[in-house]
Amino acid sequence: MRILLAIDDSPSSADAVEIVAERSWPMSPAIRVLSIAKFVPAELHASPETRELSQQEATRMAERLTSRATDVLRANNLMADMAVRCGDAADQIVNEAQEWSADLIVMGANSYKSEGAQIHSVAQLIASSAPCEVEVIYEGEAADRRDPHW
Repeated sequence: MRILLAIDDSPSSADAVEIVAERSWPMSPAIRVLSIAKFVPAELHASPETRELSQQEATRMAERLTSRATDVLRANNLMADMAVRCGDAADQIVNEAQEWSADLIVMGANSYKSEGAQIHSVAQLIASSAPCEVEVIYEGEAADRRDPHW
């Protein structure tokens, strides 16, 4: 089984890492931890040099994040590698799942309410276009699974 664990710096992503690390898998899965470098230039009209520095910093932050998550998985005796991509998060996650032949995408998502409807933004886009199953973890889910009354 090949699991693409798509993460960012959100609490729901931390829960996703914890759940994947602690789950009892029927066979040892291959896990790829993927983070998308979020590049937002400080100024709309920033110079090319400033944009490049901002992109490099965003990439370094994403690399640190994926490295920490990979370490957690490996500490739980799981095979894991990491990847960092730049661009639109939904597109990059779906592309990575296709290119890597993922069987499952696990990702955290924040839930927002708008006029009574739940909107899950990136998670919703991925679930509707992914080439494989998608498991969405919401903030607090890891703690809920540890609760003996759950």
